[in-house]
Amino acid sequence: MTDTSDKLSRLLALVPYIVTQGVASISETAATFGIDEAQLRKELEMLWMCGRSSGPEDLIDLMFEGDTVSVTYDGGLSRPLKLTSTEAMTLAVALRTLTDVPGATQGGAAERALTKIEAAAGQHLDPDAVDIRLTGRDRWGQLAQQAVEQRRAVELDYYSAARDETTHRVIDPVRVFVAEGIGYLEAWCRRAGAMRIFRIDRIEDAVLLDEPARVPPDVQLTDVSAGVYRPAPEHLLVELRLGPGWEWVGDYYPCETVTPDGASLRVTLRVANPTWVAALVRRSGGAVTVLAPDWLARDVQTAAAQALAAYRDR
Repeated sequence: MTDTSDKLSRLLALVPYIVTQGVASISETAATFGIDEAQLRKELEMLWMCGRSSGPEDLIDLMFEGDTVSVTYDGGLSRPLKLTSTEAMTLAVALRTLTDVPGATQGGAAERALTKIEAAAGQHLDPDAVDIRLTGRDRWGQLAQQAVEQRRAVELDYYSAARDETTHRVIDPVRVFVAEGIGYLEAWCRRAGAMRIFRIDRIEDAVLLDEPARVPPDVQLTDVSAGVYRPAPEHLLVELRLGPGWEWVGDYYPCETVTPDGASLRVTLRVANPTWVAALVRRSGGAVTVLAPDWLARDVQTAAAQALAAYRDR
């Protein structure tokens, strides 16, 4: 414990101690708290500036007389702690957040504290008043770090942007790292039989398994000094125009170029499977346009026209 935290703990304990004594001896109090009399007097004088607010009527008041000290106004520190409904709600939200983080609490302490607070607050604490959800990056980032530290396998559902599909697999985590502000998990993928790098924000679901990670002894970590994404030459280079509201595509997907185009963006990126481009265009409602290659632009336009015709025929 640091000197500052020692002093804070002592200050919080001094007032109820002196109140219990009625009139407390300075020398005996100093001995009880393990400090000298000069230090005790200095810390007691600090209490004159403490209270519920900055108003003089709410500050703690002490009276010194010879070798004794007494409390004439305790500022509420001598009474059992009572939480207002706002304070109880704040604590409940914090505890619910902790219980949502894998490995953040142990032994059910947070759950028990949350139960006590909700029971004590009763009708003043609406459990549905605040809905807290950790982002996928925070939730799965915590789980990934825990898996690496404990060398445990993970079962997950992962979205592949290049293929526009979600796959289910079991992986053996090796390391967690951040590159260009994005969190990644590198692991041995049992499905692929090779090392793979997973973007943490593309994990859709994950479970920490009760089995040890089985990483082959001869695997090598990926060199990411030049960047995580390395497009394969055989992947198709696609150019898209992203309309207002769809600029996020340029951040979410690994692009080779991003160029402003009036109120839109032009991006180029390589894709392993062009079918997801058509799906992206359909979801955008016309906000995303394929500019190149020409054959893909025609295919997407044809598919969109056919879908619209089928809808009108209903």
